[in-house]
Amino acid sequence: MSKVSIAGREFDVEVVSENEQVDFRLVVEYETVAGDRYVERTTLEATGRAEISVEALSTTLADWEAAREVDEVLGFAVVEERLARRAGEFEGAGGDALLVDPEERSVATAREPGQGSPAPSRYVEGDHLIYYEGGPDSSVYGHTTEGLVAEAPPIEHQHRENEPDKVRLDVGGRTKLVPLEWVVGLAGETDVDLDKPRDL
Repeated sequence: MSKVSIAGREFDVEVVSENEQVDFRLVVEYETVAGDRYVERTTLEATGRAEISVEALSTTLADWEAAREVDEVLGFAVVEERLARRAGEFEGAGGDALLVDPEERSVATAREPGQGSPAPSRYVEGDHLIYYEGGPDSSVYGHTTEGLVAEAPPIEHQHRENEPDKVRLDVGGRTKLVPLEWVVGLAGETDVDLDKPRDL
């Protein structure tokens, strides 16, 4: 069995049979009434392409939309993923996994030479935050809800302008960029009531 070393640990790499594990994911890009744009991935309960008919997909999309505050869907796709190699305790990125676009991850190593490190955020990954949905002055939302810090500011992108004044939150099955000015503070350390709890 082949071996691969990463981050000081050596793994035995297992070759996975072509049809042993195939996952289908629905990928939807959409905007909310508040103007926030998301790319969300959802694992489909299907074992083959034949199960993803137009009728089944239409039903899935209708259920998906009913569970979210969607203003406009920009596009969607069904992605087929086949596991090819496996090592360690990896069990696959199931429906509960936090799936983030690679372009939206922090890319500290991509800074220009001589560019200093950004100032650290008061929040760190895993912090439980209370924030205003749509902002405290939103006429559409304006209620408080919650999320867990998935990426602390500054948020940096490879192909578009960085966002030093936003924090990425896990809001239950998806991530969301929230302006820091919308954040009330750490749950348990603020007197502001939580209007709409989430299943985190």
